[in-house]
Amino acid sequence: MEKDMKKLNPVVYSKLLLQAEEAKDRDMVKLAAALMNTIGPVPEDERVSYNFNELQTDVYQGLWKMAACVIKYHDLQSVDAEKVHEVLESFASKLIEEVEQSLSVDNTQVGPLEDNVPGETK
Repeated sequence: MEKDMKKLNPVVYSKLLLQAEEAKDRDMVKLAAALMNTIGPVPEDERVSYNFNELQTDVYQGLWKMAACVIKYHDLQSVDAEKVHEVLESFASKLIEEVEQSLSVDNTQVGPLEDNVPGETK
């Protein structure tokens, strides 16, 4: 697991681990491997702040890693990074929105791991 990868809380970690094991039992190898690679070996021990800007940055950087796979696949000798940047930036926002919808998350609410603003209590 990458050192900068965000860890999941213990509750969702355990649930995803069980789903990965079930996927493996059902010969859904691609899903099982993706889940195991994503959740890593251990859940997060404590709540760590994680704001929307960090989410956007992490998704964008992850998309660059995927874009590198496409570049590698086509064995390109040259890439216009600014064009790729524009596509990935737009796709990152759309991806976050669509994943939030699939998770039934109200994306109009501030995430629970956002830092408190002065005077705010959670």
